[in-house]
Amino acid sequence: MRLRTRSAAALAVGLLALTAGQPRAQDAERSVWDGVYTDEQADRGRAAYLQNCAVCHGAALAGTGEAKPLAGPEFLSSWNGLTLGDLFDRTRTTMPMVRPGSLGRETYADVLAYVLKFNGFPAGDTELAKRSEMLATIRLDAFRPDAGTAGDAAATAADPNGYPNPYATERDFLKLPPGRTMGSTSGVAVDSRGHIWVADRCGANSCAGSPLAPIMEFDADGRFVRAFGAGMFNFPHGFFVDAQDHIWLTDNRVEGGKGAQVFEFDRTGKLIRALGKAGVSAEGPDTFVEPNAVAVAKDGTIYVADGHTQGKGAHRIVKLDAQGRFLKQWGTRGAAPGQVEVPHGIALDGHGRVYVADRWNDRVEVFDTEGKLLEVWPQFGRPSGLFVDAKGALYVADSESREPEGYGHHPGWKRGVRIGDARTGKVTAFVPDDQADPDKTATSGAEGMWVDAQGRIYGAQVGQRAVVRYVRKPGG
Repeated sequence: MRLRTRSAAALAVGLLALTAGQPRAQDAERSVWDGVYTDEQADRGRAAYLQNCAVCHGAALAGTGEAKPLAGPEFLSSWNGLTLGDLFDRTRTTMPMVRPGSLGRETYADVLAYVLKFNGFPAGDTELAKRSEMLATIRLDAFRPDAGTAGDAAATAADPNGYPNPYATERDFLKLPPGRTMGSTSGVAVDSRGHIWVADRCGANSCAGSPLAPIMEFDADGRFVRAFGAGMFNFPHGFFVDAQDHIWLTDNRVEGGKGAQVFEFDRTGKLIRALGKAGVSAEGPDTFVEPNAVAVAKDGTIYVADGHTQGKGAHRIVKLDAQGRFLKQWGTRGAAPGQVEVPHGIALDGHGRVYVADRWNDRVEVFDTEGKLLEVWPQFGRPSGLFVDAKGALYVADSESREPEGYGHHPGWKRGVRIGDARTGKVTAFVPDDQADPDKTATSGAEGMWVDAQGRIYGAQVGQRAVVRYVRKPGG
């Protein structure tokens, strides 16, 4: 289902060229907020979209070249006020470009259902009809019906930054030992006792040559307990506490015969094992290129997100058994569905789903434990870190979205933590980054993420060199 056009005249009749059609909102009896498609239909539509449409519009529906976005603010503002009948007719009569109308009405309706789901409109109990005259009774409203209610900060599908913020920010709750200041950190976690663990970069943004111990333990009240790991790492990056309260850390950079490894410690600081080869950056079954993050399942299976430099080296998810033996890998470098470019974070949900922060592609990808792609979600922003809690909520930290061209260019999106449903991908809340002018910095706000048993969110900040905690407001 290609939307690339050969000329300006052809573009004028494309899917997003609206001059040929007129809104029929006055005839519409329902809106897309009324649950007008089913999840099953959207699943069929997703398969059809990936086969026929993704080559031009991209796996994240963001558009490429002349192919316009099918999701997000530009798409929704263009179609706001029209009907699904208009959208269905335009899709069916112009796409695929070389063979319009060839997919069948049912397939076009399925693809339309997937587009609706991708844009955050709710599913219902009845499938979309496959005739435009029936779809003409459904109005495409970009804004939620309750948007604008007094005191209501509810988001709209057209505003990825408009979700309510039910959290208050707490800073300086950790009491560092005398003479110690917090360095850049992308690692924070909480163990079963409520103790808070942080891996900073030795008071700076690197531990190379530093005598400081970067792995720090604090009790539940934020009092410093101990630190360990001095002289072992170059660039502490990914951090995880497993079901045994073992501490896992990835060292992302190679320098001085160290780096490109994944370490496991017990909570006293005793090294249990180191995976990979010290100082060797390579793609292999027993080596890593730039290990970004690690997550460990309850059965001990280890997942490592590998590859930090865009356009260079391997970008993959590595799966190891509980003894650290290589099982498989997936995700070559790129932007197609199932590919990854800078897989910066990884999380597990306990139900056989692996969540990957595919940062360079501005999306979260969801796989099963064997690497089969299940979901592609751009609605959480440009993800650096993520966490899935026991209740099935997904927390995603966007630390890089920027308006200017260049690194982090992601117009329309603000930095912060987006929270949603780990099964459906529906976003429900947004905790904005409080950096004064984030467009002037490459990173700000949380990168590493954790959520404790009380629902408090912890964010490890590289730019601000801090760990912050977000606590629910009364009534939030």
